[in-house]
Amino acid sequence: MRPFMLAALSMLLLRAFALPAHPERGAEGTFSVFGAWMMVSEIAPDGKESPSIYTQYTRCKIYDPDSTYYSVQLHAVGDEMMMIAHEMGRYRLNDSVYIENGREMPFEWVNDTTFITTFQGYKETMVRSSTITTERMEEIRELVRKYPDSANSPVKHFVFSTTERQLKQTNRFFLYIIIGMGILAVGVAVYVHRLRQRKREVERKLAEIEEERTLRPEVVADAMKLVESEFFQSDYYIALRQRIEQGGNIKPSEWKELEQQLKAVYPRFGSSLYGLYNLSPTEYQLCLLLKIRTAPAEIATVLNKDKSTISSIRKRLYKKVFGKEGTGKDWDEFILSL
Repeated sequence: MRPFMLAALSMLLLRAFALPAHPERGAEGTFSVFGAWMMVSEIAPDGKESPSIYTQYTRCKIYDPDSTYYSVQLHAVGDEMMMIAHEMGRYRLNDSVYIENGREMPFEWVNDTTFITTFQGYKETMVRSSTITTERMEEIRELVRKYPDSANSPVKHFVFSTTERQLKQTNRFFLYIIIGMGILAVGVAVYVHRLRQRKREVERKLAEIEEERTLRPEVVADAMKLVESEFFQSDYYIALRQRIEQGGNIKPSEWKELEQQLKAVYPRFGSSLYGLYNLSPTEYQLCLLLKIRTAPAEIATVLNKDKSTISSIRKRLYKKVFGKEGTGKDWDEFILSL
């Protein structure tokens, strides 16, 4: 196998695992072989690249203190890691000789994380894995015990899942949370921005209403007062007041007529209201009744609501439009000023 290909595959395999491990030393101060190791290169006797059979995977071995070793093939398959159980056996390390299932081979420590063995002229360089977790090693042991690579056992392929999939699920979960929080933050920012825009728009319109009333020419003001006086003395208004005082209801068609009558007296009343706040039908009807000087108790009867409900609606409308707390009476005075 080309050394750079083996090194690249080994790095991919090492990155697939999560938690760090630390090299150990033997009882007499020599380097310990206990733990998980990855093959990073294999050099043929003539110094050339390894046979092609090794170009598609790397070998991983786990050495236990009870002299048992577990050998597997690790394949990178996309973002997943596939394992093929190879063998389980006994090993012994004596000075510079390594014995594995009766096979003797020269052994050389390069440092505490690297050793080299030579078998039939092929030099294999193994590097201690610093990232294979204890849980992963136990998973490999169990799979090798259950599915040894022998003539009587079919080859079994396993896609590692226990740690990686949980990690991916956890990462995906947190990713969804981050995305959700991002969307929420954007939504809140947009909502706050729109609220601010709406507040500025309402303030502008209120200022326009106040300016129009303040700068209204006296002749225009007198003419409006005359029209208003004539309305409150009209047969229409007197008949409507009698029905309200008697507790009568107003039909849907009569609401439309009342709106038209008020439009003739106060041309900008409806448009000014809706420009400040998107009123519901009940809220608009309440404002129409306030404009014709109907008492809250009478409004409650006409709209078939409790008096407390009428009071709440008036205070709520004042807060929505002016952005501050106010009384029902404050809203009544504003409606009469339009």
